[in-house]
Amino acid sequence: MKKNLFYYLFAVICTIGLFTSCSDDDEKVLCPIGETTFTDSKGLQLTYSGEMMLGKSVIFTPNSSDATKATLTLTGNRELAMIDTRETHVPPISGVIPGQSTTTLNIENMVIDGNKVIFEGVEESNGCIIKYKGDAISGEMNLALEVTMPSNPLANTSWNMAPTGSMWEGDPMAPIHVKWDADEFPFGNGTWDINFAITMIFSMAQIEGKHIPELLSGVLNKVTFLPDGNIQAEYKDALTDTEWKTSGLNIAMYTVKDGQVFLFLNFAQILATVNERANDSMNDIVASLLPQLLQMVNRGIPLSYIVGEDGKMTVYLGTEVLLPILKTVAPLFENEEFVARLLDILKEQAGGMAVLIESFLKPILVAMPQIVSTTKDIQIGLKLVQAEK
Repeated sequence: MKKNLFYYLFAVICTIGLFTSCSDDDEKVLCPIGETTFTDSKGLQLTYSGEMMLGKSVIFTPNSSDATKATLTLTGNRELAMIDTRETHVPPISGVIPGQSTTTLNIENMVIDGNKVIFEGVEESNGCIIKYKGDAISGEMNLALEVTMPSNPLANTSWNMAPTGSMWEGDPMAPIHVKWDADEFPFGNGTWDINFAITMIFSMAQIEGKHIPELLSGVLNKVTFLPDGNIQAEYKDALTDTEWKTSGLNIAMYTVKDGQVFLFLNFAQILATVNERANDSMNDIVASLLPQLLQMVNRGIPLSYIVGEDGKMTVYLGTEVLLPILKTVAPLFENEEFVARLLDILKEQAGGMAVLIESFLKPILVAMPQIVSTTKDIQIGLKLVQAEK
């Protein structure tokens, strides 16, 4: 009897365990989406601060042991980054969050609704607060991001172009900032200084009846640094326009680090709104600069900036950025055919001032290799004044 009771109890325990096991299998929820990479062409609808963001990639990776958890890996779309993957060293691609090539969001408490997953949460990444909300089915994802970047001196500030000869008394170049320290080059029967030559050309040459600094002020009014990492500009498509437009979000973004502004340009976003027209000479220059341009675009274009107590700011590309670029393109100016093509393009744009292009600019272009080889310091940028709130 005792033996029979033992086997009876053992059978009951095994039966309960069997039913429990079956019940767990029946109730186990599985994520309906496997690991998937979403891009613009593969079902991704990504918004950043409420506006569409293009040219990015989101990898959805479900947690194998918990269907309520997953990770989102946010990066740039390598297919659009113009990077030759045959290179042994592939530079990082500009990601979704400015300054981050990769951002990982850890989803908790994901909801499974049939073949759809729904998620939202808040993540901190390198000092950024990222609020995210989205859903996905096989082949499609909607993801909305609201980002607050780490505090920096430029966030929530707006800057107007400095009026020519006003805020910078006696400076005919404002709002353009140019400083170029190099040896003098042959000009006519003597020599000329490149810094003075550029000042003369910019202040004398006219397009549509305006000098180049006036032309810039006529089409660009204000630049605003937003706390989400976006840069917005007030601009006009033409001098004859009566009202200023505001540029869209997610075209130009920024971070501030070690006293520099790093500018990130979203070319997928730019190409979606602008029809580019190129010419052979410009293609030659771009082709020669492509490796350096890719490095800067993906890692951020470093801009130095100086803010004075008088509410003025100068922001510029410095020697460490510009001189390597100049050294790369300088050999092109040793080619007479290239110089001739470039002069023809500039004459066409100059209209009635075309005679100045030939007499003043041609000697500079011809001497460019010598100017570049003796360059000690170069800065090119903008002079700005803080806008009234």
